[in-house]
Amino acid sequence: MKNARLGIVIALTLLPWPLVWLGMYQLHSIPWTFFLYHGICLLPAVIIFRTLWLPGLRRPTKMQFVSLVASAVALGAACIMAYHLTGELVIEKQTVLEVLTQRGYEAKWMLPLCVYFIVVNATLEELFWRGVILNELKFVDKTWKIFGIVWTNVAFAAWHYLVIRLLVRPVWAELVILSLVLVGLYSSWLYRKYDSILLPILWHAFVFDLAVIVVFVNFAIQR
Repeated sequence: MKNARLGIVIALTLLPWPLVWLGMYQLHSIPWTFFLYHGICLLPAVIIFRTLWLPGLRRPTKMQFVSLVASAVALGAACIMAYHLTGELVIEKQTVLEVLTQRGYEAKWMLPLCVYFIVVNATLEELFWRGVILNELKFVDKTWKIFGIVWTNVAFAAWHYLVIRLLVRPVWAELVILSLVLVGLYSSWLYRKYDSILLPILWHAFVFDLAVIVVFVNFAIQR
């Protein structure tokens, strides 16, 4: 029984690879990629295994909200500064524009896409990767408890390579993936320390995803 459960959860963590590959490389469609990843992979698991994350619906404290806001402002400012200093080394604007337009992106999508990322992407990713996968892997023998944390966050970061490699210059893609592993580890730590799934959702949305959005908006305006 334990091996079967482990097999199912590992399969779930690998499912984004074929779905995102299908959306980005075969259908060449951003909307279809979101639908396949969020709608086919994440949402059903979040609903079916909701008993794993429902106990963690605890409201963050006022101090945690203050820390969240301060971190969002600091990271956003740091990302803007880093983009202006090293953006050309990391991103080739014409390539990014071609990748996005070939997959259906239009300027009028910017605001809806930003809202979608903050609300939908952050919520579903945290409920799936931390709320479902990380919790489900707790049944692995205690001597291997580190396995659940490592596998969850490496698997969470790794599939992003399919998208990141299209948007940044060589070598930088691998560095971005490493940073996503660290982001995942921090989200897992927040969840475990405070036993609140809402806290990593808020950090994911308003610190990490918002920082990416700030850079993207800067990029779009400057082009």
